[in-house]
Amino acid sequence: MKIRSFEIGVESFTRAEPGEGAHLPREGALSPTFLPKPGHLDAVLRRPSLDERLPQLLEPRNLDAALLEPATLSATRRAAGALMAEAARRALGQRRRILEEAALILGEDAELDDEVRAALAALLKA
Repeated sequence: MKIRSFEIGVESFTRAEPGEGAHLPREGALSPTFLPKPGHLDAVLRRPSLDERLPQLLEPRNLDAALLEPATLSATRRAAGALMAEAARRALGQRRRILEEAALILGEDAELDDEVRAALAALLKA
């Protein structure tokens, strides 16, 4: 196997005069410059990660705090269950079965709310 030598060195010297710079045209219109818009570039490069987006997707923006009060939440579940039951009476086939099941689940949740409130009241009495 034959290996050639590898030499690196200065090949030549060139002297430049101070007046010799970039030769730009003195007259005429300049070509348009490209300046990226930082807002668009940031939107692409700095997209939120899944960890940042997940809480935003799970937490509603317009959440009424009064809905989280136990009595209001239970009343809302009962009202939604009644609407589902009414819609089930008018529906046919699989849609009817799904709406009946949804109404049943909402009714059970409202009953569980009542049980939790009763148990909490018993604990607070003791």
